Amino acid sequence: MIKHIVFDVDRTLVDSFEPEILSVKKAIETVKGYKLSSDEVHRLSTLPTRVFFKSLNLSDDDLKLIRAEWEKEMSTRQMDCFKGIRDVIKSLYDEGYGIGILTSRNEDEIIEIKDIIKDIIYMFSEIITSNMVDKPKPNIDSMELLCRKLNCTMDEVIYIGDSIIDRDFAKNCNTLFIPACWDNKELINEANACTNPIDVIEKINGFKD
Repeated sequence: MIKHIVFDVDRTLVDSFEPEILSVKKAIETVKGYKLSSDEVHRLSTLPTRVFFKSLNLSDDDLKLIRAEWEKEMSTRQMDCFKGIRDVIKSLYDEGYGIGILTSRNEDEIIEIKDIIKDIIYMFSEIITSNMVDKPKPNIDSMELLCRKLNCTMDEVIYIGDSIIDRDFAKNCNTLFIPACWDNKELINEANACTNPIDVIEKINGFKD
């Protein structure tokens, strides 16, 4: 029986891809004079930030400067939830589902997201960030933590995310998965792919049949 619907954040819940990517690219270029390659941009969009920065072999001093520049850049850019997401979450909440967030963002990086969803944040039972576990997605540690907090099993959760890592994460957890393809089309040919947030409700209802 499905009891909880859990969302990834970037490119699933919040339309953050372009503001985030542009801000990090600009910050690294400003501090280091280095332009990210297309492969590095892809890794930035899928890996936890701390893992991505570690892969660049940056010094601690560089990281502090980049994070400060990144924060300054982000303050000039606007982010919001995707159109229709709030209505989907309200509908699921009213139906009695537990609503959660499980993200590759760390605790500091989720602060701005909490501000964006402040009008509906009371609907979210748990928010799990990557710094809460030793091994983030696609390892199962974060789902195990979520289920301990919610007192449920992994097969009582549906995870909604946009990337291959999200898909593999759900598979590793033996958790039902809905590909969010309203921004990132990476999983458009996967089973249960949704191109509009409102389609999520129909897919969830289909799992109950």
